[in-house]
Amino acid sequence: MGTGNLAILLLLGVLNLGIVQGEVIQDLSKCNWFFQGKIPPQGFATQNRAKICQRYKNHYHFVTLYRPDLRIPVYSAYRYPCTIGVDKKQRPTPWFYEPQIDDPQGSPEMTSSKDVSSEHQAVDTDYQNSGYDRGHLYPFSFNKNDSGTATCTLTNAVPQTHTANVNWNKEAESTVLNLAKICHKSNRSMYVMTGSTNQTNIKLKNRVTVPELAWTVLCCTSSLHQNNDPCLNNNMESEEQNVPTYGKDFSAAFMKKMAPEEAAVRLTVRELQNELRVGKIFDSCRGTSADDEEETFKAVTGLIEEVANYKNGAESVRSWSWVFAVMCCVLSEIGFKWI
Repeated sequence: MGTGNLAILLLLGVLNLGIVQGEVIQDLSKCNWFFQGKIPPQGFATQNRAKICQRYKNHYHFVTLYRPDLRIPVYSAYRYPCTIGVDKKQRPTPWFYEPQIDDPQGSPEMTSSKDVSSEHQAVDTDYQNSGYDRGHLYPFSFNKNDSGTATCTLTNAVPQTHTANVNWNKEAESTVLNLAKICHKSNRSMYVMTGSTNQTNIKLKNRVTVPELAWTVLCCTSSLHQNNDPCLNNNMESEEQNVPTYGKDFSAAFMKKMAPEEAAVRLTVRELQNELRVGKIFDSCRGTSADDEEETFKAVTGLIEEVANYKNGAESVRSWSWVFAVMCCVLSEIGFKWI
């Protein structure tokens, strides 16, 4: 083979993301514990997608399926609890990007996107002065230490208007986090996937596609591989004492139209699978089959109401504590003495 033909073959190997092999772009076997049953969701197109074991400080923190053609993720899969690392989490400036998406010989770790350009992924300058937030799929608030910092990579973000980003947190992310705390308090783990779909014609800097819909789906269940599960050997703090518990596995899903913005709606897992036109997202989880989805939907509704009542009660206690403290100060000022 001539040197010219060899050079062409090598170039094609770099450009064809479907066959690139590396620490970041791989078959996900090195980080499959982020999927329930260690089985990736069925039905999502994977050809010419980047499969990323999101690595930071020599640890895997979550998984992402990424579309280089749109420069946004399809989904990120993560766990709660699953805090790995010891350094206090922070929001890096600028955010990270994945070197191996552009160069298979690049660093296997997410790296600062400062002064970086990329043909196949978003970088921080794409979002500057764009009018759009870097909308986390795997939320920064879900974890502590290095795992929280690792969420600030642009392969885990989609463009969202600021209002839609804030409302998505209120309508879906905060509820999922509260359900995750219930799951953990009930001696289980929460498996979560969050993604985007239905791209619009809007592109940041004529590069990064703005999706129309955001979605998230969760499964609370026990790990089937407890002897080989890094998420079960982490330093996550215990939940606060008054978090309610629930004696069964459960699942739920949320979807929100971001452009134009509409309120988030809650679905069953099967309903979300039908909306996305995919197969099974979870290998096995209560609420994902026809015979138990209605019961599970009602149970999750009850859990959400219970959390709301608990939080409202806690806010009431804090309010009265504040009133009592003010009264004490006023009475002290006028010379009142406690008996």
